[in-house]
Amino acid sequence: VSTKQINTLDANDKLSGKRELFNLPDGVIYLNGNSLGPLPCNVQQRLDAVISGQWGKDLIGSWNKHGWIDLPLRVGEKIAPMLGA
Repeated sequence: VSTKQINTLDANDKLSGKRELFNLPDGVIYLNGNSLGPLPCNVQQRLDAVISGQWGKDLIGSWNKHGWIDLPLRVGEKIAPMLGA
């Protein structure tokens, strides 16, 4: 398979725009299915908001005020169908 063919396939792939959602250096092709994937662009901003805005301001109250206490249940409900539970 040539580089030209690969670029054509990429250009026609309905998922081709998803690359822009991740912090990937130009020219890097990152194929890893069993470890950390590339960092999504919005993760740093989201972590900063949780650390500074929730934990930093509301301290221990964040468990209830921001719903941390229920996170295992909410995540479980979302992934249960994938697991057949």
